[in-house]
Amino acid sequence: MTKYITTLFLGLGSLFLGAQSFDTTGMTQWAQRYNSYETWMQGAFDAYRDTSDMTDFGWGNYSITSHLIEGDSIYILKTVSGQYKAISIDNLASGVYSITYSDLDGSNQVSKSLDRDPYEDRNFFYYSIDHDQIKDLEPNTADWDIIFTKYPIMFPGFGAYPVAGVLHNRGVESARIESQTAGTAQLSDTLSFPFSASIASIGYDWKDAFAGVVFDTLTYFVKDQNGQINELEFVNYGGSANGNMSFTVNGVLDSISLGAGNDGQVYYSLNNRAEVAQNTDLDWDIALFAQSSFAAVPVRINDIGGAELYVYPHKDIMHWTSIGIEENPMQLLSVWPNPAKDHLNLALSTEASQNISLRVFSMEGRLVKQENLSVQPGISEQRIDLSAVPAGMYQVQIEGENYRAQSRILIQP
Repeated sequence: MTKYITTLFLGLGSLFLGAQSFDTTGMTQWAQRYNSYETWMQGAFDAYRDTSDMTDFGWGNYSITSHLIEGDSIYILKTVSGQYKAISIDNLASGVYSITYSDLDGSNQVSKSLDRDPYEDRNFFYYSIDHDQIKDLEPNTADWDIIFTKYPIMFPGFGAYPVAGVLHNRGVESARIESQTAGTAQLSDTLSFPFSASIASIGYDWKDAFAGVVFDTLTYFVKDQNGQINELEFVNYGGSANGNMSFTVNGVLDSISLGAGNDGQVYYSLNNRAEVAQNTDLDWDIALFAQSSFAAVPVRINDIGGAELYVYPHKDIMHWTSIGIEENPMQLLSVWPNPAKDHLNLALSTEASQNISLRVFSMEGRLVKQENLSVQPGISEQRIDLSAVPAGMYQVQIEGENYRAQSRILIQP
């Protein structure tokens, strides 16, 4: 009969041990989390964070002890392929997101370290759970002002509905001028129709897609990242058959294509009146904020691709630390100090003598240290020499008879 033992949660990251099932009874009644389309700085994972608490980042909290953002919640994520996964963002340390996910029966558990540093000049970088792949899908943040794309909007009583339109970049503002006659808008009208930082202030409703009409009495004045004000007017929309959109920027005609089904994305620079990049890869599940921020660290989901997110209500992130073993149970009670420097201490408890293997891996999976340890019944302490291991983030893996434990540690110089 399987015996379950609960271990301690460690400051730098949760242990994950053995299979643990997740009870999704009544999940359709759980509160679903959504991305914001008012700002890029709120994703589904961090929705409803307490903005009055500077230590609250939604999916985790800043620790004044470890100086890391430490995860506090487990979520249920429906991926774009329709698979359901339990997932947590365990921590953010030195620009590296540590995440854990598994199938709902606890099998196929994966721990990943996703480094944002290679993408720090983008808003987000992307991760596909099904393909276990990081994706670089955005141009540099400084190079684009608006993105032509498909995104969901919420209709009361109906739910999310996909629309094709325009969102704008962080640092960009737009004013929507509604005129009585086509071509009569003036910049001075922004006194009555002020600029907005909402990323959907251009949006989708400059057209009636069902009637095939583009409203010629709507003009947008868009303040780009350079502070220049550009006049944007839409001329034509080809619908979902081809995703063609024609428009003028400061009176000069241009056009883009999202392709059939509006499934593409086109990044556009108003200052250069030019397309910056295209993206047709929507096969990803989560988007992680790539830049350093002390205000918000958003993690978004691929909602337009069909991803859904729910907070798992039964357990917090410590649910990962429950273990299942058949016999000769052992516990890893504690790992300290963490961050470490030249050594690491392990406190172990076991009911029987056994030999265990300790291995230390880099985040790239390279084995940097290995030791074989002998433990006796009861509680024992093991001191591990780390003086030859370079500074950085590592995974410590312990394996014994019918037992496996893993923990992240930070080694300081």
